[in-house]
Amino acid sequence: MLTTSAESYPQLEETGKQTSSASAGGLVRRAAKGTAWTVASYVAAQLLRFVSNILLSRLLVPQYFGVMTLLNTVITGMNLFSDLGLAPGIIRSKRGDDPVFLNTAWTIQAFRGIGLWLICCCLAWPIAAFYGESQLKTLVPVLSLCLVISGFASTNLATAERHLEVRKLAGMEFTVQFTQLIFTLVWAWLQPSIWALVAGRIFSEVAHLYLGYRLLPGHRNRFAWNREAVRELVGFGRWVFLSTALTFLSTQSDRLILGKLVSFRTLGLYGIAFAFADLPRQLIISFCSRIAFPFVSKFAQMDRDDFLMVALRYRRIVLFCAAALLAVIVNTADLGLVWIYDRRYHDASWMIPILALGLWHTLLYSTISPFLWAIGRPRYHAVGYTLSAALMFTAVPLAFHLWGLAGAVWAIAFSDLPVYFANLYGGWRQNFFTLFQDFQATFLFAALCGLLFLARTLAGIDLPHPIALH
Repeated sequence: MLTTSAESYPQLEETGKQTSSASAGGLVRRAAKGTAWTVASYVAAQLLRFVSNILLSRLLVPQYFGVMTLLNTVITGMNLFSDLGLAPGIIRSKRGDDPVFLNTAWTIQAFRGIGLWLICCCLAWPIAAFYGESQLKTLVPVLSLCLVISGFASTNLATAERHLEVRKLAGMEFTVQFTQLIFTLVWAWLQPSIWALVAGRIFSEVAHLYLGYRLLPGHRNRFAWNREAVRELVGFGRWVFLSTALTFLSTQSDRLILGKLVSFRTLGLYGIAFAFADLPRQLIISFCSRIAFPFVSKFAQMDRDDFLMVALRYRRIVLFCAAALLAVIVNTADLGLVWIYDRRYHDASWMIPILALGLWHTLLYSTISPFLWAIGRPRYHAVGYTLSAALMFTAVPLAFHLWGLAGAVWAIAFSDLPVYFANLYGGWRQNFFTLFQDFQATFLFAALCGLLFLARTLAGIDLPHPIALH
């Protein structure tokens, strides 16, 4: 057997360092471009979302949005409770471009979607009985067709994320959102009912499926089964499965809980307030899934010290930008809601500052977790969400009983705080300790909030007060 070493050939070590440095520089440039595209596509998507919400709020009543909030939560729950982490598995795997590996992942994904739809059909009657809404018996099976459709989505979507091809993904998703907006508005104008929202959601899944095959070049999927691929996907996915199931319980169960405690009108108002407050988190999630996770996965095999230096510098920029955006939302988003929506929706304005404040620690841990996932340590995320889910199911009903809806909203806003501490601890164990950087970013966020609140007070604009809703 022939062997080589840096000691035998010193020039190889230097060449390796230069190659590694060049590769790192290339990845940083691609990540920077990807970040710009992510931000641009997110801004465009939110503009479409605002236009859609404004127009649909003129055509539909708040109750419809409340029912749709509950339906989306059920579908999201089915997705997350069965998530095997196939896309992250493709992104991080050395076999991520292997056709056999991709076909195996696609086969698992397709059968999973069909199985989830059958489960939703069985659960439709119990869900309708629990929430006292007979219409859910029909709506749940119909909307859950989205699970079947998305199950046949091309693995080229994950491949594009793996190679940081954010521009293609951004263009495709903007097209999907725009066509969905037109489709939903036309339906709501012709027949203003909950079915406009349901049909619009199904249409978006069909468009996403079609464009994924049409616009993204690469491997064409077919049914296949490779034991080694299954073993690798399931081995990584077992922690993803646990983490995403707990993610749902921690971050989505608020709608399920409130759906039982308040009317569908109030649930619809809560959903609109949450959408306003959630803007920075959605941007960070998009950044982490499309840029940060693929970015750090590429660096995972490189020198850890060099990687940590790059990652911390990149994270600081992201957090400082997020601090500015979130501070603006905390202090002004309620005014935007009152200006954009008609009077039927104004009762949602007081929830926005509370929910937005609770997003700060969410942004902190969302920029730690991609590193832990990239090196195969998702267990810290899972532990954090276990504690958060337990807190959600105990604190929210108790707070609602003691202080009404305002107490429940405060409990929801800070229920995922354990996830931050779990990720912080995991980062420390993996030599990625961010506490000092978190203090810096938090100080900036608090200072910006204080300055904007002072400006608002001097302008004679008070923060909205909680309103008793049922």
